[in-house]
Amino acid sequence: MSKDTKEFTDQLRAGQLQQLFDHLPGIYFVVKNCSGRVMMANELAVRLCGFKHEEEMIGKQDHDIFSRGRADAYVEDDRRVFQTGESVNDRVELAPDPNNSINWFVTTKIPLYSHEGEVIGLACIARNMDDAPEKLRPYMEMNAVLEYIRKNYAESIKTEGLANMVNLSPSQFERRFKKIFQITPSQHILNVRIRAACNLLSATNDTIASIAIDCGFYDHSHLSRNFQKTVGISPSEFRSQGRKNP
Repeated sequence: MSKDTKEFTDQLRAGQLQQLFDHLPGIYFVVKNCSGRVMMANELAVRLCGFKHEEEMIGKQDHDIFSRGRADAYVEDDRRVFQTGESVNDRVELAPDPNNSINWFVTTKIPLYSHEGEVIGLACIARNMDDAPEKLRPYMEMNAVLEYIRKNYAESIKTEGLANMVNLSPSQFERRFKKIFQITPSQHILNVRIRAACNLLSATNDTIASIAIDCGFYDHSHLSRNFQKTVGISPSEFRSQGRKNP
C-alpha cells in the first residue's frame, strides 16, 4: 500500500461509508470484530434486528440478538471467515424480521484486514431476493408453507397438511424442507412460535400462560421448556432483561 493510500484510509471515517449503505434500498450491512460484536450497522440492519437506533445494536453479539439456532449458524459462518480468511458468498437465507414476515436475502460475508494483513473482523452485506429469481426458485417452492405457518402458528399445524400444499408426501416434504432450510418443519414452526412469544414478552404485560396459548404452546410449562432450550433463558428472564427478538 502506498503512503498516500494509507494516509487516505487512516483518515477515512467509517461513518461516511455507512451513510452510503443507509441509502441503498434493500441492503443489510453489518460490521463485526473478531469477537463477533457489532461495530457498525446500517438502518435496515438495525430495524430488522428489532432495534430502533444503531447505538442499541453496537457491541451486541449474535446470541444477544437472535434465537440460539439462528445465532449458532451465524457464529459458525463468522468463525470460518475469521479462521480461513475466505468469504461466504451469495448464501440464501431468511432475513431477520421482528414481525415474522417472510423475506429472503442473499448474504455475503467478507473478511476485513488490518494494515499488517491480519483478519480483524468481517463485513456482512445482504440484499433483498427480488433481484435474484434464479437463486430464489428453490425457496419459493415452500413460500406458501412458510406463509401459512407465519399466519397460523397459534393453531395446531400438521405436517400432512403442509405437505399437501406443495403436492408432496409427508416424508418427501420433510426431506425437501430440510434440504432447503437445514432445519425440519417442526423446528421452523417452533422458531416462529418462540419469536412470537418474544414479541409479546417484550411488548405486553400478558401473563406467560396466556402468551403460551396465544403462540401455539399447550401451556406455561410447554412454552418455558422450549423457550429455555431455544433462547437459553426462561421467558421471565427474557422479559426482565429486555432481550430482542430472534
